[in-house]
Amino acid sequence: MQIQLKRKACSFAHLAAALVFFLLAVKAEARDWQIYKISNRDYVSCENVAKFYSFQRFAKEGSDRIFAVPELMMRWKTGSQSIYVNNIKFNLSFPVVGSGDKALISTVDLAKLVDPVVRPSYIKKPIRFDTVVIDAGHGAHDTGAKGKLGLEKNYALDMALRLEQSLKQRGFKTLLTRRTDVFLTLSQRVDIANRQKNAIFISLHFNSSGSQTANGIETYALAPQGTRSTNGGSNPWNSPLSGNVRDAENIALATSVHAHVMNDLRAVDRGIKRARFNVLRGINKPAILFEGGFVTNPTEGRQINDPGHRQRLADSIANAVVKFRTAVSGR
Repeated sequence: MQIQLKRKACSFAHLAAALVFFLLAVKAEARDWQIYKISNRDYVSCENVAKFYSFQRFAKEGSDRIFAVPELMMRWKTGSQSIYVNNIKFNLSFPVVGSGDKALISTVDLAKLVDPVVRPSYIKKPIRFDTVVIDAGHGAHDTGAKGKLGLEKNYALDMALRLEQSLKQRGFKTLLTRRTDVFLTLSQRVDIANRQKNAIFISLHFNSSGSQTANGIETYALAPQGTRSTNGGSNPWNSPLSGNVRDAENIALATSVHAHVMNDLRAVDRGIKRARFNVLRGINKPAILFEGGFVTNPTEGRQINDPGHRQRLADSIANAVVKFRTAVSGR
C-alpha cells in the first residue's frame, strides 16, 4: 500500500458545508495497519482507519460507519460501492465489505482515494503548475450530446472560454485544445496537453441519456491499475497507464472541482467516478473529465443553455483549481 506516513503539521481548508480538503493529524505508523485478506484482496478495518487518521468521533450505526472531526464527516455503509465525505459522493473501486462487526475498505481505495482526499499535502512530489490546459469536448461534426435547446460541443466550448477568463483573473496561464468549432482526435488533445509543462488538464463535457429524468453532475478521474471503471467493465484493468502515475493528484483535483461545484450550484451529485477515457489514459499530468449536467433533461437543459449558469460553473471550477494548488503545494 503506497501511503506516505511522515508526520506533517495539521491544518484545515474548507468551503462551507462542502468537502474540499482536510489534513488530519496522523499518530499511527505503517506497522499499525492490520491487513485482512478477502477474496485475494487486501482490506483494512473501519477501526483501523479511525485510529490512523485520529478521527475524534467514530460510531457504528447499523451498517453505517461514521468518522468525524469538527470540519469533516466521512460515512461508509457495508455492501456499498460508494462513500460520502461531507455529503460528497465518492465511488469506490471495490465495495465496503462487512465482516462481523467490522466494515472493511480495500487498501486500493484507502491509498488511491481516502488518503489523497483527506491528506493532499502528503501526496509525493506533486506537480508545481501555473497553467491549466482546458479541453472543450467534441467539435465540428462530432456534436456530442444533443439537447432540445443546443449541442454539447457548443456549450463545452463556451464554458472553456469562460473558464479561461476566470483562471486568468486568478493568475493562471491557460491553453485551450480548441478555440473554435473544429474537430480534434482524442490523441491530439492528449498530445497538446502533454507538450505543456507545469500544467493540469481539465476536459469539459455535458451529458445525455435516453431518459429525460437522468440528471446531475459527475467528475471523473482515471481508474487506478487493477480496478474496473465505475460505469462498467467486467474485468479489472491490470496494465498501468501513463496517467496512473498521477492517481493521487487526479483524485485530489476531481475532489476539489466536484466539491466546489456541488457547494456553489447545489446540483444533483452523481459522484466522483473512475474511468479510462482516452483523454485521461495517456495524460502525463493531473487530469479530470467534468460532466456539467444533462442536456437531455428538461430542467438541466434549460440551465445549461443559460450563459449565466455556464459562467457560474466556470467560476466555481476556477476557484477549485486555486484550492487544489494550495492543498497539494501549500501556496
